[in-house]
Amino acid sequence: MANIKKTPGINAASMADISFILFIFFLMVTTMGTDFGLIRQLPPIVPQQDDKTRVDIKERNVLVVAVNQNNALLVEKEYLSVMDLRQKTKEFYDIHNTGDEFPEKETIDIPLLGTVTRNKGAVVSLQNDRGTSYKTYIAVQNELAGAIHELRNEFSMQKFAKQFDDLNKEEQEAVSKVYPMSISEAEPKNIGGN
Repeated sequence: MANIKKTPGINAASMADISFILFIFFLMVTTMGTDFGLIRQLPPIVPQQDDKTRVDIKERNVLVVAVNQNNALLVEKEYLSVMDLRQKTKEFYDIHNTGDEFPEKETIDIPLLGTVTRNKGAVVSLQNDRGTSYKTYIAVQNELAGAIHELRNEFSMQKFAKQFDDLNKEEQEAVSKVYPMSISEAEPKNIGGN
């Protein structure tokens, strides 16, 4: 009779356990980059008020920005390119611009700055269409935020001889009171029809 040798088998019973442990290990040590998106803090929930408590906002204090389904930008009822939105927003918010087409001004006392003139209730009202592309939405948001950031930088250089990002927390809060990030975004709707 011939001598037949069998190949020894490998016990794979614990392979599933080892794979699971390795999977957990890699989940724990792997970092996920989150460098994209918008840095925004949602406003607190406003308690319900009576219909008698109504705030009237003057038209001159609102910069109306609308984006339709074709990603066309309408600012104050005029077509504008996204590249020109930053300059238009800066002109609207700039505290040195006076006249009936610009927001009302008020003089207040701000710690670290003293008596300062600022816009009274100036706000950008943004309305997007449901068909607006995400790329256009982000570009519009970046231009609006960029305009405020540039104004804050210019004001910081005048008052503290430093960029806004280089200021300490108290100085940043003071400058932010002069140029607050006031962007009101309505729920998307069908601006362009369809």
